[in-house]
Amino acid sequence: MDPTQEDLKFIQSKGIISESFKTILKWYKIFTQITLTLILPFSIIFMAHMEISKRYFDKIERDPFQLLTGALEGYQPFFYDHATSLDWLYYLLFKTISITIIIVFCLLSTAAVSYTVASIYTGTDISYRKAMKVVPKVWKRLILTLLSMFLAVFAYNLIAAVFFFLWLVIFADTVASPFVLFAIFIPYFFGFLYLSIIWQIASVVSVLENFQGLKSMIKAMDLMKGKRRVALSISLLSYTFFIATVLMYMSLVLYDASDLGFLWKLVIGILCWILLLITFLLFPVTQAILYLVCKSHHREAIDTLSLSTYLGAYFGESQPVFKVGEDIQLGRPQSEAAAAGV
Repeated sequence: MDPTQEDLKFIQSKGIISESFKTILKWYKIFTQITLTLILPFSIIFMAHMEISKRYFDKIERDPFQLLTGALEGYQPFFYDHATSLDWLYYLLFKTISITIIIVFCLLSTAAVSYTVASIYTGTDISYRKAMKVVPKVWKRLILTLLSMFLAVFAYNLIAAVFFFLWLVIFADTVASPFVLFAIFIPYFFGFLYLSIIWQIASVVSVLENFQGLKSMIKAMDLMKGKRRVALSISLLSYTFFIATVLMYMSLVLYDASDLGFLWKLVIGILCWILLLITFLLFPVTQAILYLVCKSHHREAIDTLSLSTYLGAYFGESQPVFKVGEDIQLGRPQSEAAAAGV
C-alpha cells in the first residue's frame, strides 16, 4: 500500500530509500524502459569516459593509486610535465564533450523519473511514452537551474579557496597545520554536499512546479527546512555507495592495482556496471520521493487533482490552474487552500 500524505511527513532516510526500491519494483516496466533508454547509455558513457581517459590521455592524467603511493613517499605532481599543448587541447575537448553528454543524460533521466514518480503518487495515467514526451518540454528549465547551480558552486569554491589559501600561508609549516586543515575541510565538505542536495531537489522542482534557475534553488532550500538531516544522510549514503563502486572499478579493473586475471576483471567490471546502473536509477527516484516528503512536512497538501492537472497540461490534456508567471504550489499549505476556497 502506498503511503498517504500524512504518512510521508514521518518518513526518514531509511524509509525514503525503502520507498524508492518499492516504487521501482512495483512499476518495474516503465522504470525498465526509462533505464534502457536513458540510464543505460548514461552508465556506458560514464564508464567509457574513464576508460578513454586512462588509455589515451595517460600523458596528462596520473594513475591515482601510483600518485597516492608517491605522495606517501614524497611529492609528485598531479599531472605529468611532458604532455604537449596539442595533448592538452585534445584532453580538454574530450573532457568538455564527455562531461556535457553525461550532464545531458543526467538531466533527461531526472525529468523522466520525476514526472513518472509524481504521476504514480497522484494516480495520474502514466506511460513510458508520456514520460519521454515530458523531457523536451522541461529541459530548458533544468538547464537554467543547472547553470544557476554552477554559479553557486563557483562562488562557494571561490570563498573556500580563500580559507585554504590562508591555511597554506599561515599554518602550512606549523604543528597545527593538519588540525586547521581538518577544521576547514569538514565544513567545506558538508557545505558542498548541501549544495548538491539543493540542486537535486531544485531539479525536481523545475519539472513539477513553475520554478527555474535561482527561484527553484530558493524553493528547494525552503522545502528542506526541517528535513536537512534526512536529505544529508540520503545524499551521503548515495555518494558513498557511488564513490565506492567507482573506486572498486578503478582499482581492480581500470588500473589493475591487484593484478587480477582477465576473467576476474571482466566479472568485477560487469558487477560495477550493474551497481552504477542501479545507482543512477535510484538517484532521481529518491530525489523525487524526498521532494514529496519535504512538501508533506511543510503541510503543502499535494493535491492529486491540481498536480494531475499540472502534469496533464504538458500534453494539452487539461488547462493549468495557474496564470503565466504565477507561483505554482503543487498543493499549497492547507490553511491557504481553505482560504482560497480550494
